[in-house]
Amino acid sequence: MSLNYLVVMKNDLQMKINQHHLQQKKISIKCKILTPEEAIGHPEENDFPIIKGKEKMIEASFEGIKGQAFTDEYGNMELKVEDLLTLELNSNKNRAIFISSMNAIYNYLEQLENVIHCKNSGPSLCAKNLVNLFSPTDKVFLVGFQPRFLEFLSSYCEVKAIDIDADNIGKTKFGVKIFSPEKQEEFIDWCDKIFVTGSTSVNGSLEYFRHLKKPTFFYGTTGAAAIKILNLN
Repeated sequence: MSLNYLVVMKNDLQMKINQHHLQQKKISIKCKILTPEEAIGHPEENDFPIIKGKEKMIEASFEGIKGQAFTDEYGNMELKVEDLLTLELNSNKNRAIFISSMNAIYNYLEQLENVIHCKNSGPSLCAKNLVNLFSPTDKVFLVGFQPRFLEFLSSYCEVKAIDIDADNIGKTKFGVKIFSPEKQEEFIDWCDKIFVTGSTSVNGSLEYFRHLKKPTFFYGTTGAAAIKILNLN
């Protein structure tokens, strides 16, 4: 699996360390696992993966500034900023630590906005903004089951969806059957636009989606730093 995007991110971090003299500070990154309530509050619906226990959100703290990432592998760690440059990114756990830490650091440097997941009714309100990205005539390929986004898109335009969670694959949600990633090339050929979860930065599949020829958009707080650094939509 090619992970060139992580090399690009580490190189950008190295520049930021030098530019802002972060190496002179004794700063640590602490990641903690958030409860569903801490992560997304109390939304009206209970079909989010984090509520069902399939994923956890870890939160990095850098100089009191937060950054988050969704992951299915998690653990606590404390390390210096420079340690991120040598962290082995060969597992979802380590990539989640790296990504959440990058989100926190770039948030601290005021390079990012919206790196903390919205809560309560926020996801439903966010979904309504998709009218700014898609039109009713679009055929949209949704990568990653984000329930409020799929709910909106299924009522607004034609949509096909994939997910890596075995509990979702084969199920029909909001009138749309969820398929495994085996269908992604077929759906890419079919669609007009692609809408990809930022969690691909943690599971390693972002490299594939960032080079597609069709209009591709990334969503979610997890991918905030990656989207900024890689100049993605």
